[in-house]
Parts: sequence; structure tokens; C-alpha cells
Amino acid sequence: MEFDGVRWNTYPLPNRTIVRSLAIDDAGRIYVGGQDELGYLGEGALGEPQYVTLTEHIPEAYRSFEDVWRVFPIGEEVFFCTQRTIFLWKAGEMLPIEPAGRFDGFFELRGKVYIRDTGQGLCLWNGQELELVPQGMPFKDILIVALLPYQEEQALVVTSENGLFLMEDGSIRPWRTAVSTFLEGHPVFCGARLSGGLYALGTTSSGLLLMDQEGKPLAHLNKQFGLQNNTVLCIYEDLSQNLWLGLDNGIDYVELGAPFSIIGSKQGVEGTGYASIVHDDKLFFGTNQGLFYTEWTRGVDPFDPPPFQRVEGANGQVWSLAEAGGQLMVCHHEGLFYCQNGRAFPIDGVKGAWKFLEMKAFPGYAILGAYSGLYLLEKSSVSKGGAAWKILNKLQGFDESARVFEEDEKGNIWVSHAYKGLYKIQLDMERRAIAGTQLYKSRQGLPTDLYIDVVKIRGELAFTTLKGVYYFDKEKGRFEEDPELSAVIGAGKAVHFMMEDQLKNIWFSADDEFGVLEVEEKGLFNEVNKRYFNAVQDELVDGFEHVFASSHRDVFIASERGFIQYTPSRKAQPEYPFRALIRKVAQLNGAEELIWGGGLDFREAAPDSSLPIAIFPYRSNSFRFSFSAPFFEENKAVQYRYRLEGFDGEWSEWGGQAEKDYTNLPHGEYAFRVEARNAYARRSAEAVYSFAIRPPWYLTTLAKVGYALLGIALVLGAFHYTGRRIEKQRKALLDAQEKELRQQEEAHRQKVAQSEAEIIRLRNEKLKSDVQHKTSKLASATMHLVQKGEILLEIKNGLNKLVNNSIPENKKKIKQLIRAIDEDIRLDDNWEQFELHFDQVHENFLKRLREKYPVLTPKDQKLCAYLRMNLTTKEIAPLMNISVRGVEISRYRLRKKLELDSDTNLVEFIMGV
Repeated sequence: MEFDGVRWNTYPLPNRTIVRSLAIDDAGRIYVGGQDELGYLGEGALGEPQYVTLTEHIPEAYRSFEDVWRVFPIGEEVFFCTQRTIFLWKAGEMLPIEPAGRFDGFFELRGKVYIRDTGQGLCLWNGQELELVPQGMPFKDILIVALLPYQEEQALVVTSENGLFLMEDGSIRPWRTAVSTFLEGHPVFCGARLSGGLYALGTTSSGLLLMDQEGKPLAHLNKQFGLQNNTVLCIYEDLSQNLWLGLDNGIDYVELGAPFSIIGSKQGVEGTGYASIVHDDKLFFGTNQGLFYTEWTRGVDPFDPPPFQRVEGANGQVWSLAEAGGQLMVCHHEGLFYCQNGRAFPIDGVKGAWKFLEMKAFPGYAILGAYSGLYLLEKSSVSKGGAAWKILNKLQGFDESARVFEEDEKGNIWVSHAYKGLYKIQLDMERRAIAGTQLYKSRQGLPTDLYIDVVKIRGELAFTTLKGVYYFDKEKGRFEEDPELSAVIGAGKAVHFMMEDQLKNIWFSADDEFGVLEVEEKGLFNEVNKRYFNAVQDELVDGFEHVFASSHRDVFIASERGFIQYTPSRKAQPEYPFRALIRKVAQLNGAEELIWGGGLDFREAAPDSSLPIAIFPYRSNSFRFSFSAPFFEENKAVQYRYRLEGFDGEWSEWGGQAEKDYTNLPHGEYAFRVEARNAYARRSAEAVYSFAIRPPWYLTTLAKVGYALLGIALVLGAFHYTGRRIEKQRKALLDAQEKELRQQEEAHRQKVAQSEAEIIRLRNEKLKSDVQHKTSKLASATMHLVQKGEILLEIKNGLNKLVNNSIPENKKKIKQLIRAIDEDIRLDDNWEQFELHFDQVHENFLKRLREKYPVLTPKDQKLCAYLRMNLTTKEIAPLMNISVRGVEISRYRLRKKLELDSDTNLVEFIMGV
């Protein structure tokens, strides 16, 4: 497995067995030992890690060797250690070394290989064979787990269950120390010598033990401390002096070299931190769950802090702590308390206390900021054991919550309110009252009315805002930006917190940065160093940031988890340089395709010195860059910025993203550059990957030559084309003249044709008019007959009604009239004349109808004629001397004879015959 600071990668062995050991030689090659498999990691053609087996070089008889427990690269030789055989890889040859009994313990010390042989004892490889070291025979029955350097030429022999031994001047003797008793009941599995002469011992059931060169225990790290379990199988110290522990079910990272440690519930401090102070050689921590303390004589060991005790009577929210008049003052949600002998006692007169401030302009007095305003206190001369301060009165006229305030040199109290602005309160100490109040806002020079805090720096008031640090110019009566502090912290930044500690260092939180301005005296001048602790930024209690520096130079920072202890002395070792690494480059045109695997050289050589400039075709113009930085302290706080030279104008903003895609890049030369920044704001060396994208085919040199040849051809073609065009124009002119003559002739013919057509049109219109006139006359005559028939029918109907009621003489005459009317109604006698005129008008319609439909009766023909005249059923009935119902029946029969379906309109059909 490999961890590059961002990703875990796994590289399996060919036989898919477990990897028991690995080691890196001076050239950076990684040797690997597995089960019946050994070799090393090399680089593939694309820079990707690629396993190379050396098992094939082992003599056939020795190839079943089970686990390789240790690997030691020493100079040009590599020792692969198994319990059956040790394989020495030298000059391309694998030499087997066999035990007298069984190998069970492999160690490298100052360039020499020591082996525990159960048949001999502790042996040394002398270049030719294993020889027993002086007094090494007893160790054939004693399990050795570590052989570590110890002072000059001595060695520390660590056994599993038999304690510690010192090997020096040809002798091995037991070494009893303060840890010996602990080791007797806790078997040791591994050990390592750490930087600074410390030793780490991993046990099978009790975690990790740290001790110094005298054998004095420094720390005991176990599951209670935060390990995943108590079985430590291997130990590795990295360049930052932090430990990596291999456990039986995971990996733990222990930041021994980090200057930060957490003091919280595991040490007895419950809740979120708000305040801390040292008083009467005791360290006090105030949280949202109460007040806690411990003895403070030599400072708190961050790995073995003494247990904290709860102060009785102060349960609940503690806001701040102050030492005044020899007493510890506790500002609490319930009010003001003083602490004595591990117990808190209330001072009556106030509820909800924010801050206690002993006044310098008026000695013997103090100001208390409370939920309901400001209170004046006086130092009292009480007997030992009582309160050193008493509340005189509330300062009437100011009722705002006063959590953040300071005193200026004249005794004025400046109170900041998050939303209302900044108050300057003048006191009348004779009357113990407020003499005047002035509210300052943006109109007096502040950049905003919101979130203004007042702090005291170097004895002067400073005002933090959302846009930098300001001071009050007394002559102008206005606020001005502080040029020095703003320049150091960063002009225009939102400063959320600032304070000067007891050591004159200035702590600040601005935008997304948290750090300290460390002031060092350099002769007549002071030097300011800015250190960032961005890893702590997310731990701070927003709006209630708190920092306390003790005289021991230990700094305590209020945290959501309790308190963070910052120990600057733990960073005394040189800070090692760290690099950004380009771990992978892939093409994104279609499926992701690896083009650079990152390589295996993670040392300090410049990454761009060994990477060739890759050249890609134009169609492969989309890339993904994956990068990381192997800096493991506060690993999640590592940030990156990148720039694609040749495409990006500026560097990107700092961020935690460890991958960047570029798509559809134009052709050209590029260099992808990436930098990392760790939790301490230190920047890494830059990693670079250079590449180029060929132009598209139409912009290549060959294409340009083709364009030139094409241009020449076009010029020659233009001359030829011009000559042909002139000839073509001359011919076109002749053709146009000829065409014009033809068009004139055609126009004349068209005029003649139009005249003839007009004559025909006029003749047809006259004929049509005649037809329409005849049709009109015929229809008029027919309608006249219809009207006449209707009148006669009405008369007939009237006579029929009279005939029954008349006298016989009249009845006879009436019947004669009825017969006369019936004779007149019959149109059969006039039908021949009607048919003649009708066929003249309608182009022999009836004749054509009889020829086409011979089955039609005369009655049917009459109905067709009336329909052709577009008469309605009601109009047809009297003409045919039948009822309307009779006409409808006749129409139905006519449709059947004409064989018309139900969708065909009868009148339209008749019109079309």
C-alpha cells in the first residue's frame, strides 16, 4: 500500500499473497518481500509503479520459503530474510544462507546484519558466513524483537519478554530501567530508535511506550489515548518525526513531532473551551460545562498530562477568567465568582458576567461586563478567605450587553457591540457613574458598523473590523487603518480575532487563516515572524476565540473539543522541505487513459528535470492531472494551487482539490505547475509536467506547403480563368442579342395568341350569359308554375272542405271546379316543351341521363331535372303533384337506381352528370 498524502494505492504481488516487508535503498528503489515471492517496485513505460520479481533468480530447491519478514538493502547488497533461508541479492545473483536451527529475528545496525538463529543465538553476517557474537548464545532461547543504536558504538537489545539488554565492547548485559517493570508484564513486539535519542517500543497488548536514553518513560499511547487497538506490530518515524504504527487491524499516525495536542475529555476537561489561566501554580480551564484545574509546576506534558479536577460551585458556562487582587475571578453565566481552594464562591449583585477588567487609570477599581451592561467593583479589605472584590453599583445609562471592552489611558471604557457599533463611555468616578457616552460608526471612519472588536496591543487600543485593523486618531477624532498591523496580517482582510499574549506575541484570526506574530528582540530592533496554524482554524470557537500563553511558553487555545496545547519547543528540529507531486496524468478523450503514472522518485530532485516533454496529437487535447503532497501533519489542511502555463493567465486560488481537468486545449506547448501549502502556511517545491499538443492537420508544415502550392495554382488558374471569362463574355453578348430577337418574336406571337384568346373568352362569356339567361327564364317559369300549383292546391283544399257542407247543387259545381283544377295541375302536357328548353340550357342533360341510366322512369327524370335546377324538396312537391314526404321517398328510390352510397350528395352528383 502507498499513501501519497491524498490517495491510498495498492500494488498486488503476482501471486496475490500478503506483503510482509519492504525497504528502500539509497537510490530510492523499493524492495518487497511476500510469501514465496520477492522483488522490487520499478517504473513502467508510463512512469507507473510496476513490480519486478527476483524470485526466478532463487535456486529451484529454495523457492518454497514462505514469508519474507525483513528486507535490508545495504550498499550493493540486499538481504531478504525468511525463517528458513536468508537470500542475499548481490551482483545479479541470489545466494541462499541457511540457519543452524531456524531464523527468528532479523536486524540491521550501523550497516551490519544481525540474525537470531535458534540453533546458535545472536549472530553477525561477516560477509562470508554468520558468526556468533560474543555472549550471543543465550539468545537462542530468548526472542529478540529489536536491535537499536544506543550511544556511540553501543546497542540496545529489546526482547519480547525478557526486558532490555545493552551490547557493548563484546559483552551483553541486562539493563534495568524505570520501564523494566512495565515490560515484564507487557510483551514487546517491535522497537525503533527515534530522532533525538528517544525510543519507541510496540507491545502486543498495551500499545506504544516512549522512553528516553535513560530508560525513563515519556508517554504511553494505547487505545484509551486514541489508538485503534493495543497491538503494535511495526513502527516507522517519518521526516517530520511523527510515527506510523502498523497495528493488527489498521494503521495509526501519531504526531509526536507536531507542536499541537488536545486536552479534553480524556484528561478530565469536559466541554467546549472558552477560557484558561495559570493561578497559584494551577492551570485552570473554563468550558461550557464548568471550571477545571490541575497542578502547574513544570507545565503540562502533552502526552501524559496530570488529571484535571472540577472546581466545585462553578458548573455550567464559564465565559472568562481573570486574576485580580490575588484572586481568580470567574465570569459565569450565573454571575461573578471568585475561586479559592478548588471551590467557586458567588459575588452577589449581578447575573450573567462576561468579562472582569481591573482598571489601570483608577487603581483599586474594576469594571465587570455583564449581560445587562457595566458594573463598577471596588477592591475590598476583607479577611483572608473572603472575596477580594465587591460590586458597588451598575453604571446606569448603558444597558447593552458588554462582552468585549477595553480601558484606554484616560480610564474611558470602549465597548464593542456586534450590530450597533462602538461605544466610548466616560466615567465620573466621584459619582461612580457614567459621565457621557458616544457611539462611533462608519461615519467616523470605520469601514462598517458591524462586527467591530476592541483589543489592546502594545498598550494602545486597536479595532478589528471586517476590512482590516484600525486605530483612533485623537486629533482628527476619526478612525484610521493601522498601517503596520494591516500590512502584516493583510490589508483589507476580515479580522475576526486579535490579542496580545503575556509574551507580547500577537495572535490573530483573519479570513480563513489563524496564526501568531512572534516578536523577537534583535538589538535595537524587533523582528516579527508570522506563523500560520491553519490546521487549528476549524477547531476555534467562532466568536469566542481565546489564547493564553503561560510563562513556560506553552500556549493554550480554546477549542470545540476542549483546549489545544501549542508547544513551540516541539518544533525545534529543522523543518524538512516537502514537495508537491504530480501523481498521475491521464487523457480524457473518450475513456480515461493513463499517460504518466507519477514515477517512484519521491526525493528532492526537481520533478521536471527527469520527465520528458510528451507530445500528443491534436485530437488528444483533454487531460486530468492528479497531484498530492506527502506532508502528513494536519494532512486535511494541505492546500494546492495550480496553473497550466500556456493556457491559464494566473495561478488558481488555494484549495483542497487534488485534481484538475483541462478539456479541448488548443495546440501549443504547455507546462502544468502545482504547489502545495501545509497547515503551517509553508509552500512546497513546485512540481511540473511539460507537454505539447500538435496542431491539427490543416495547420501542419505539410499542410502549409500544400497551401502554398495551391496558391500558385490558383494564381495561374486565375490568369487562365480571366482569358476564358472574356471569351465567354463575348460569346454571351452575342447569345444575348440573339436571345433578345427570339424574345421579341415570341412576344409578338404571345400578343397574337392573347388577342385570339380574348376573342374566345368574350364569345364564351356571351354564350355563358345566354345560358344563364335561359336558365333564369326557365327557373322563373318553373317557379311560376310552382307558385301556380301551390295556389291551385290551396284552392282545391279549400273546395274539398266546402264540398261536404254544401247543398247538392253547389256540391256538384264544386266537384267540377276541383276536377278542373286537377287538370290544370297536371303538367304532363307541358313536359315535352319543358324538356326541350331544359336540354337546350343544360346541354342535353335529360338525354344524357336516359342514355347513362336507362332504368330511370319519366318521374325519376323529372326529379333529376328539378334537382339540377337546385330546387328544394318543398318546391318540387307541387311540381310533381305529390307531398313532401313523397318527394323524399322519390329521392331515396332515385339514389338506389343511381347506385349512390350514403356519403355521396345527390344534388352534387346530379350537377356533375
